[in-house]
Amino acid sequence: MKYFIIIVLFCMMFSSVSYASEINCHLVVRFENYAAQSHQDEELTWHGQDVDFAKALLDEAGCTYRFVSVPWGRSLKMLETGEVDLMLSVSKTAQRMRFAYFIGPQRQENIVFAMNAERVYFLDSISSLFELDAPIAIQRGAYYGNIFEQRFIEERDTDERFIYVPDNQLKLDLLRNGRISGFLEEKYNIIYQVQNNPDFMKVAISPLVINSEDVYFAFSKASVSKSQLKIFEKALSSIKKSGKLTAILKKYDLE
Repeated sequence: MKYFIIIVLFCMMFSSVSYASEINCHLVVRFENYAAQSHQDEELTWHGQDVDFAKALLDEAGCTYRFVSVPWGRSLKMLETGEVDLMLSVSKTAQRMRFAYFIGPQRQENIVFAMNAERVYFLDSISSLFELDAPIAIQRGAYYGNIFEQRFIEERDTDERFIYVPDNQLKLDLLRNGRISGFLEEKYNIIYQVQNNPDFMKVAISPLVINSEDVYFAFSKASVSKSQLKIFEKALSSIKKSGKLTAILKKYDLE
């Protein structure tokens, strides 16, 4: 009996150590210094809705973390290789599911067309985007919805109609200089910039919604184990039940 108790205690101890080793994780989290989703202050401290989402989830999971600033297109490659462990506000596609685990949804995203308020375009369909007299700026690797993707594949002159840009600031510079008709962006980001950034004073939003769907927490399959993923799923369930997730949505008027 004595030996049986020792064996049971040993097994319990081993189980606890194993569980703790999964919890004591350290993640590299990608953000971009732009708009309300994520931005740095003068002391290089990160703020924003995605920052709050990441902190709530990882604190609940018992993980430490390091935030890095990486442009969108490059960050997807880094997520695939495991150089980045977590990205936020990511659309779930078949291609991305090959290298990333998705948990959520985190919130809903609405993609719109932003343009110069002094040069307004009236759009009645996604096809209208392919008929404008100046190119549209888009980001490589970004997802703008199935309808846009299919129409883009069918288009023969995409090089003339679209310009790939590496970051959000270049979109604005091209728009101000009259090089593009506009750019595709998440609606909430544009609203935030118009209200808080003088550079966006002359930016208007088309009523046409290009795509509207849920976005997720995306974890790298190259660096995050399935047992760790289960912990993150439990943490997400916990912050949903506690109301922390809803509180973040309310804080940024996203509920």
